[in-house]
Amino acid sequence: MKIKYIILAVLTALFFQGCIVGDVVALPFRVTGAVVNTVAPDIVGDTISGTGDVLDTAIPF
Repeated sequence: MKIKYIILAVLTALFFQGCIVGDVVALPFRVTGAVVNTVAPDIVGDTISGTGDVLDTAIPF
């Protein structure tokens, strides 16, 4: 009976923690987009950063 509460608590904590894997995958795109914004038109860097946002949204875990 106690194990059910432990499993429920762990799953609840993971549910509210958010998507760490998506953030890690999207981070290089966001950093690259910020760097490109300094040397190229904003639309280019924003597109690269947007790719990171799409990856963060698409990865469900």
